[in-house]
Amino acid sequence: MEINDMNIFYLDSNPKKYAEMRHDKHCSKMLVEYAQLMSTAHRVLDGEKYIDKTAAGRRLQRWHHNNDELYKASHINHPSNIWLRLSKNNYKFLYEMWCHLHDEFLKRYGKPHMSYTKLNKVLANPPKNCGDMPFTQPAQTIPEDVKHQDSIIAYRNDYIKYKKDFATWKTSTPAWYKTA
Repeated sequence: MEINDMNIFYLDSNPKKYAEMRHDKHCSKMLVEYAQLMSTAHRVLDGEKYIDKTAAGRRLQRWHHNNDELYKASHINHPSNIWLRLSKNNYKFLYEMWCHLHDEFLKRYGKPHMSYTKLNKVLANPPKNCGDMPFTQPAQTIPEDVKHQDSIIAYRNDYIKYKKDFATWKTSTPAWYKTA
């Protein structure tokens, strides 16, 4: 697993601005990953755990959930998944940002994204067994050399240092990225 797999990329505390700041590749890719994160939260917190086997015969944990539209649980111990399951407020932030990210996807690519179309209503509410803590900044699952006490600065540093080779925007490039 890459260090950035299932990452939140916390670029701004305002979910709409956050979505607007995503580079074009993340605008699409993260719609799938955030749907996976939220689906995992529903399965792990509200589903029933069982043991299954892979095609190769390896034991595998899975969670049955009454809603079969959810994606399968994935990366359950990843810091982003743990962060999401801590709090309904964390979940609501990610869901709101996901909706704004879909608006950005529509603006940039002129069509709806399948993950959003399939799951936007299903994922609208946090899992019933989600924690009640206040919102916390997402876990920093980025290289040590760009980490910072403030997660927004850390993730902007990550974009500037590690996304430069492929970061493009069909809309407007964030001011903090241009000045780097």
